[in-house]
Amino acid sequence: MKFYHATTEENALKIVRDGKIKMSAEGAVFVCKNPLDACKFLVIRGIEKIIVFEVDLDEKRIVESTDHSEDFFQCKAYMYNGEIEIKDETPKLEYNFPNK
Repeated sequence: MKFYHATTEENALKIVRDGKIKMSAEGAVFVCKNPLDACKFLVIRGIEKIIVFEVDLDEKRIVESTDHSEDFFQCKAYMYNGEIEIKDETPKLEYNFPNK
């Protein structure tokens, strides 16, 4: 199933260089089912340029994250248990949210 992982431009370069999205300190990779939903978690931190990786993941390794307010963000977030391999052909979307 398709999921989306949003990150900063700087982290996206590291992900492409390393060939994988590494797990967070919580031991998972955070993803959403919609690319704009994934962006919300960075926009709130003032990040203007966001890169979103579209990844196809095994749903059996996905659990719903409970570390955010679904009412506030108006979406669900999920955690993938493990690192996610990235290839050159992995779709990448770029979004800009200017702070004006």
